[in-house]
Amino acid sequence: MDDDIASDRRRREELGLIKAFLGIRDPSRRQRILELAEELADHAASETAGLAFASTDASLGDAPRNRPGRTERKPSPSRSRY
Repeated sequence: MDDDIASDRRRREELGLIKAFLGIRDPSRRQRILELAEELADHAASETAGLAFASTDASLGDAPRNRPGRTERKPSPSRSRY
């Protein structure tokens, strides 16, 4: 039952995010939002991986972080990371 509630909540969040994203008409702003979302996801994944690797061989932390489907990002020094 709790899984259904969590699933419904997550689905509403996803739909709200999609609706808000599609409301942005400027393609460069949509691209920037996509880049920020990917950066945040990478950051969260690296934090989670750091906890998982804390009790294992340190060399495992050197695994490549690129994941399929990610857009290539160019650094933009004048903008905030998050």
